Amino acid sequence: MSKKTIIVSVVLVICLILEAFLVFKFNNHKSVKGKSISVNLSDLTYKENNNYTDLKVYTIDDFESFVSDYKSGNLPLVYVTEFVFDGVDMYKTYDLDDFIDDGNDIDVDVLSTSAVNINTTGEVILSGDLTGMVLVNTNGISDDINIVLDGVNIDTDSKKIPAIYVYNKDISYTDHKVVISAKEGTRNYIEGGKFKKVSLIGSDELASYSNKYSGETSEWYSKYTNYYGVYTSSQIDDIIFAKVTASTDDLKDGDPYYFYKGAGAISSDIDLYFEGAGYLEVTSSKEGIETKGNLVFSGGIGDYVINASDDCLNTTTKNGDNVRNDMIIDVNSLTAIVEMEADEGDALDSNGTLTINGGTIIALSHPGSDAGLDSENGTYINGGTVIATGDMYDEIKGDSKQSFIGLSFSDRILSDDVITLTDSSDNVIFSYKTDRTYSNLVYSSSKLVAGNYSLYKNGNVIGESVNGFYNTVSSFSDGIVLGYTGTGMGFVGKGNFTGERPEMPDGERPNIDANDSNRPQRPDDMNDKTDMQGMTPPDSNGPMGSNSFVGFESANKVFTISGISNLFSGIVTYSVE
Repeated sequence: MSKKTIIVSVVLVICLILEAFLVFKFNNHKSVKGKSISVNLSDLTYKENNNYTDLKVYTIDDFESFVSDYKSGNLPLVYVTEFVFDGVDMYKTYDLDDFIDDGNDIDVDVLSTSAVNINTTGEVILSGDLTGMVLVNTNGISDDINIVLDGVNIDTDSKKIPAIYVYNKDISYTDHKVVISAKEGTRNYIEGGKFKKVSLIGSDELASYSNKYSGETSEWYSKYTNYYGVYTSSQIDDIIFAKVTASTDDLKDGDPYYFYKGAGAISSDIDLYFEGAGYLEVTSSKEGIETKGNLVFSGGIGDYVINASDDCLNTTTKNGDNVRNDMIIDVNSLTAIVEMEADEGDALDSNGTLTINGGTIIALSHPGSDAGLDSENGTYINGGTVIATGDMYDEIKGDSKQSFIGLSFSDRILSDDVITLTDSSDNVIFSYKTDRTYSNLVYSSSKLVAGNYSLYKNGNVIGESVNGFYNTVSSFSDGIVLGYTGTGMGFVGKGNFTGERPEMPDGERPNIDANDSNRPQRPDDMNDKTDMQGMTPPDSNGPMGSNSFVGFESANKVFTISGISNLFSGIVTYSVE
């Protein structure tokens, strides 16, 4: 054998080894750039070369052969598992519950569900019904993934796992784009919930984690020893889902210091984009759509309805793990409603910036200390029609491109109350009938221009409405005239009107009843001359928002819009007496 032949052979061997390493490193993700695959979820088939073929199914009994295919790179483009594979090559039963009621007495079980796994790039068209979840592997790829919803109904049944989970071990991964599109003319329904957590404290390193816990949290740590050390440290390194760090409050609930999770009916470890002109409805027992990166709705098309028992839309990563937590919305319509039976929840919640560029946006938070629009780094309204209600006002930036009005009511607006804003020519600018209590309302649209406006409560409104918001009003009459006593917004009773949530003991929420006007009490050192951004309470001993506010002689009934940001507080029934 010649020297040249030996060199070529060595190079080929090195290339084969490198290729095998890359396949293992990147979790065997197959690229089919430009290719389109159609998957029928009802009968678990996929279309290739114009023929539908049965998807390969791996049962729990097939776990060893599945791991073999995974390691060798022989997993199909789309396949079905009866378990959720997180990258650990040893089959291990583990508890994925959020909270363990009985400590070590609980039975530890594997999470089993029918999961359609997408292991390819390009376009994947989903149609039909599925009881289970769709798992999308995005590790180590550079081509885009376009998931087209062509009339799907995905229901997890248990409601305790996401219906769609886009996963990646690196939450900062941006080498590709994942898009979910509702096909024009189709209606698509997604129902799911929170992906339960698993402990990522290595069984061989438990002692090193003990210093993370102190006081009450150390008691939880001792109680739930079967919840910690589920995997070894080397197994944890193989996990293909994003790992997050628990907060101190999480530790008090017995959570491990590290875990992975998907918090919504649709969850993503990385940036997630929504496009398409179809209809998508998401129902969740926890958050609606949640990402650990950016969340973008683009194109100015598509109709979305999100019903959730926590935040409807949420971009969040704890402890500064990721700086990309922005939310951008440009749709035809988006309705985000937090269920009133929930414990809490903002309608739109961004841990970065929140930017609304277009569409009819209805954002209704939980009735109690939450906001319709909530963001860590500022909310911007640049276009569209926006109506948002809650008990907290989170600052909307004055350098938004479209004027908005913020209204803070002294008396809570109750269920079935109607608030109407008219211009100086008595044209209705907006009219909204609530299904819940709230104290703060935000409205923005191109109709809101410089000039004088009047605000009314109840009265006779005739027109067409969707979720309480009147798209058209043919007539309005006999409303109760409202006036304001101050400018500025906030949670009534906080005092500084900064939009901060009120400080409450752990596990407690403000005492708010839908049938009365209970509000937090005024501080003891506040007398009846105290100025709260223009609001002068007439009775220093009465509760904020009591009926003693009605009939201020100082109330102003002319709401003047003069710029982008227009905030009015202490809104009461107007009186000339």
